[in-house]
Amino acid sequence: MVRMPRPRWIVLSAALCASLCAGAGGQASAASLTPDERYWLGPSFAGLRLTDTPYQSFEYGECEPPEGEGGCSPPVRVDNATSCASNPIRANRLAKEVFLVRGGGIAVANGEVEGVEVGTGRQAVSVWTAEPEVLGAALREVRRRSEAGPEPFSPPVYPMPVLRELKRVTVAGERFDGVAAIARATGLRSYEVTMRLRIAELLGPEALAGVPVPTMSVATVKRLRELAFGVQTHNLAHTAERHKMSVGALRKKIRRVRGLAGDC
Repeated sequence: MVRMPRPRWIVLSAALCASLCAGAGGQASAASLTPDERYWLGPSFAGLRLTDTPYQSFEYGECEPPEGEGGCSPPVRVDNATSCASNPIRANRLAKEVFLVRGGGIAVANGEVEGVEVGTGRQAVSVWTAEPEVLGAALREVRRRSEAGPEPFSPPVYPMPVLRELKRVTVAGERFDGVAAIARATGLRSYEVTMRLRIAELLGPEALAGVPVPTMSVATVKRLRELAFGVQTHNLAHTAERHKMSVGALRKKIRRVRGLAGDC
């Protein structure tokens, strides 16, 4: 069994100030969340007022585009999604840190952009800012609109296909010694193995106890993900015709990767 580092709590550092963006923090990903379920930082935060609420996100402060550039990001933004539309396995990116925050929330950070995504219950909340100290404060203060103040985060609840992918690496970890050996055995990249083992560790053994071991290969999952993204980009009928299959057969195939790709 591969032993991962013990959980670390949030520290205010540049290494923490990063984010896992699952590419689904917009309107479609938040469609099944009621207004009271969505996370925000209140009418103002860190001296910044709430300035916009695009696609169920919450933006704080005004941005000033650099000279010669056409756009910029707000100083602070909070995005909302379901755990089906946004989760670390779906995003499939290199994670610099995976850690517990405010109880059972599982936070994932990487080095591409500055922010952190936290999975809690059937939701994912992402906090984005360019300032490390503001990021730490935001993670402490972010709350549902129905809450008077911050409450502890519950552990994330992922769709079954996502849990199966976590099970893939934990089972392999019982047979093979080391991340590299698990990666060779499963067909995953080493960074994917490391992140999934870490998430499984933070969820705890009970979360995966009743999850079946995946029977699909990683290559098959990848092909089904491509089909699901095709449906999201175009539509069901177009993608089915392009791949010479019925709409019903395509729908059945992409259901097997729900939470890993495409619409939820």
